Amino acid sequence: MPAIAFIGVIQHEVEQAQLRRLIALVKEAAGPGCVVLVNANGLFATASRLAEQIELLFDSGIDAVFLGEQAIARNAGRSVLARAEFPMLRPVNMSETVPGRGTVLLNTPDGPFWLMSVADGTGKIPVSLPHTHLENFFGNKKDDFPVIININGTNLEYREALPWKFSNRPEQLLFFGSGTGLAGCYSVVSKSCFLQRDIGSVVVDGSVSGVTPESWWQRNIDRVPANPVMAWGVLRCDYTIVWLNEDKKLHKQVQNTVKL
Repeated sequence: MPAIAFIGVIQHEVEQAQLRRLIALVKEAAGPGCVVLVNANGLFATASRLAEQIELLFDSGIDAVFLGEQAIARNAGRSVLARAEFPMLRPVNMSETVPGRGTVLLNTPDGPFWLMSVADGTGKIPVSLPHTHLENFFGNKKDDFPVIININGTNLEYREALPWKFSNRPEQLLFFGSGTGLAGCYSVVSKSCFLQRDIGSVVVDGSVSGVTPESWWQRNIDRVPANPVMAWGVLRCDYTIVWLNEDKKLHKQVQNTVKL
């Protein structure tokens, strides 16, 4: 039975041993043939060794990496996208001059899946409306392969409405939101359309996006010019698993949070 596991947004650099434990735990929960997906916005925003960190994700067993607008916020991110050898997806509704791809056909032992990243426009970088790109994509689509779509941003009302707009499509659609940092509940919009409101995050427990609360407060509230103090310790990891039946239709789903 095909399984899709979407791990929460990785907020900061993660130790290799912890990351491998997380992927192993998710794959054990999902069963054989699991496709593991992750959003790496946090890495693209802050990682000092970005290319090395991205390679670590794939070496640990992740099949594809989704990104939001942070993908092009730094020169390091644009450089990684320009020479990407792995399946990495920045929002498809960014400017055509942005490096990288927004749509990928991922081949798996259980058959192909379309992957797509979109940004809802709530970030600082201008984007066109996601639904116009989806309409164009489906208008040109000639197959019945399932489509997995990561919606980046904080417009929760648009996130609720977008799956409804395409809920009558014949193929299975899986929408996964990201951007709030808090794992949300899921819903079955129609027989062929699933929405996970937010995939949550992978972050050091008790930290603020990977830094100590004191350091975050000094830099963001008191505006003290100090280097951020990274927090280390137990990881809090959100993930969602969706299982499809032999016809590639939704069978069951689960959302979970673990600490490693």
